[in-house]
Amino acid sequence: MTIQELLSESRTTIIFIVAALVIVIGYFSIKRYREVVLPKKRLENNNYDRSIKSVKRIVEAYVRRNDGRLIYAIEIGSNRTKGSADIILIGYFGVLVLVTCDLAGEIYANEKDAKLTQIVGDQRRSHENPILKVNTATKAVAELLREKRVYKVPVEGRVVFTGKKANINVPRSLNVSTLKELTALLKTNKYLDDKKVDVDKATNALLGMASKPEKKS
Repeated sequence: MTIQELLSESRTTIIFIVAALVIVIGYFSIKRYREVVLPKKRLENNNYDRSIKSVKRIVEAYVRRNDGRLIYAIEIGSNRTKGSADIILIGYFGVLVLVTCDLAGEIYANEKDAKLTQIVGDQRRSHENPILKVNTATKAVAELLREKRVYKVPVEGRVVFTGKKANINVPRSLNVSTLKELTALLKTNKYLDDKKVDVDKATNALLGMASKPEKKS
C-alpha cells in the first residue's frame, strides 16, 4: 500500500470517527434537552400575559357576536368577601368570572387544597390553586351585585387552563376548561339565552371595584 493510499484511508477513518462523534453528541444533547431542560422550562412556564391573551381572544369574539361587556384584571370585593379575577364577561346570560392558568405537564387540583400540583417528568411543583381563587371571586361578584341591588343575575366561575402541554386531572364538576372547551362552551344555549340581564347596570356595579377595567360593545 502506497503512502497516498494510507493517507486516503486515514482521512476516511477520521471522517467516519468525527461523524460518529457528532451523532453521539447530538443524540445525548437531544436526550438531555428532552429529559432535563424541557421539563424545567415547562415547570417554570406560567406565562400570565400569554394565558390572558389566549382567553381574551375567545371572549372578545363572543362579545362581537352577542354583545356584552368585559372587565380585565379586577379586584372585586363585597362587604364580606374579597377576591380577584383575570376576566369577567357580562352578557344577557349573566356573569362569567374567569381565572386563567398557563401551566404545562400533569396538573392535579381540587376545591379544597390551597395549592395545585404540577408534575413534569420526575419533577414536582406547587402553585396557587386557581379553583379556590375563582370560587372566591365568584362569591364576591354575586355578593357585590346583591349589595348594589342588581338582582336576578346568574353568576358562574370557571378556571381556564391554557397550557398546550397540560393534562388536566381535575374533576369537570369544578368548572374547569381548556381553551378549546371554553370556545365550544360559549356557543351553547346556556350562554346564548337572553336572561334579561341589564348588562350596563351589572357592569357599572362591578366596575366600582375594578383596578383595570376595559369594556367592549
